[in-house]
Amino acid sequence: MMIKSLAHIGLRTQNIAASRDFYQSLGFEPQRHLEIAEPRGTILVQFLQQQGIMLELYQLPWQTNARLTEDSGIDHLAWQVDDLASAENWVKTLGYPLVEGPCDHPAGSRYFMIAGPDGERVEFLHPLPR
Repeated sequence: MMIKSLAHIGLRTQNIAASRDFYQSLGFEPQRHLEIAEPRGTILVQFLQQQGIMLELYQLPWQTNARLTEDSGIDHLAWQVDDLASAENWVKTLGYPLVEGPCDHPAGSRYFMIAGPDGERVEFLHPLPR
């Protein structure tokens, strides 16, 4: 069996509406919304998509504490952009402050990061000329 492509990125959230609104403001379009009945409560699921990138947001009814950023799991999502300065201006007009950068990365890109509603970092990067 071979992996063909990334199917989706799953993000557990404390507030699915806040996370949906955050990612929609970044251009993701809502797809399917599910409510899955489970013995401990209803699991809320929202799929969003942008240019072939599928996000699955889900909220567990029994979850009470946000994940600490030093815990394991997804630390950040990275989006490549054509114009980093324009992307920076755009996220600032949306009201999202930068939490890192803009700066150069040794791997050959210039980037900055903003924070998502649950502590995940969202990176915008542009490759540097080699």
